[in-house]
Amino acid sequence: MIDNTVPITRAVSWLKRAQDATPDGGVSAWFSLINGWQPSYIETTGYIINTFFACSERLEDPDLYERAVRMTDFLVEMQHKNGGYRAYGPDQGDSERVVVFNTGQDLLGMCKAYEKTGDEKYRDSAHKAAKFLASIQEKNGSWISHTFGNKPHTYHTRVAWGMLKVAEITSEHSIKKAAEKTLEWASKQQHQNGWFAQNELEHPKVREPFTHTISYAIEGFLWSGILLNRPDLITVALRGATPLLNYYLEHNKLPATFNKHWQTNDRYECLTGNAQISLMWLKLYQLTGDWRFRTGGVKMNTQLRNVQSKSILTSIDGAIAGSAPIWGDIARNVGYCRLAYPNWAVKFYIDALLEEGYVSY
Repeated sequence: MIDNTVPITRAVSWLKRAQDATPDGGVSAWFSLINGWQPSYIETTGYIINTFFACSERLEDPDLYERAVRMTDFLVEMQHKNGGYRAYGPDQGDSERVVVFNTGQDLLGMCKAYEKTGDEKYRDSAHKAAKFLASIQEKNGSWISHTFGNKPHTYHTRVAWGMLKVAEITSEHSIKKAAEKTLEWASKQQHQNGWFAQNELEHPKVREPFTHTISYAIEGFLWSGILLNRPDLITVALRGATPLLNYYLEHNKLPATFNKHWQTNDRYECLTGNAQISLMWLKLYQLTGDWRFRTGGVKMNTQLRNVQSKSILTSIDGAIAGSAPIWGDIARNVGYCRLAYPNWAVKFYIDALLEEGYVSY
């Protein structure tokens, strides 16, 4: 079994520096090679909480526990009176804006903090946020209000997962039913070949979904299916993850985007998506026993370890870039978080390495 302690420790150290780069307890969105550290990103701080709690135990580092609590307290401060969590901090312009997806991600950290600390303010905050999400949901289970581009997104399955976690700690059936409606709607967006429609980010140049959002959709189905003990949802995740695995095992890389035929014109990779998908493959190996998923996940993690920054510059040492190469595709002027190291890339990289530790060899 591969011991990932060293790369995990280096990645965690970078996330600590990203948290220390801001004054509010949240985690800086990314380090840019052009303009340095950015303000705290409320959405991704929400799910980094889970990773810090996990690494506190894995690395026997109590500082990570305290940092996770500090992040959660930051989220409580960022909660809008309507229940949603702010998309942007008070000093970032549109600080009143609430976004469905962002709030859904913050639910994951809030629920984990309640589980770890027993502090009821975290459960109450998560409950209030989940009730807000349920109140603005469309009848078919999608969301249009308070969404990017005012349109439904299949990757909102990851919001459903967050709501299911809230339902688990509050026993509120209506929240669970709202989450199940989202999963039902999203399952109808999957094509027979496993690709998900309505799953792209709002972007002026890239019109196809990144592996980042493709994995978001898969994650929502997979973790929700496990939580609900529903094999049908896990099957949807499996159907989405398998074409990616087939492409990767054939080509030894995953381009950043795919169209509805699982074709791509990209030569660069979205490293965030790679880490997320590696995590999914390793989990699916545990569930199915299919060694191809194990092979793909272990191989992908090896490639990610090889591109993890090793630098004398502490601002990037241990980090994972947005794109590989870091400038994306210059000729086509496209890329994912180009010339930057996003905190969520590092978070999912750590998660994938942690999951590798549970895989038998």
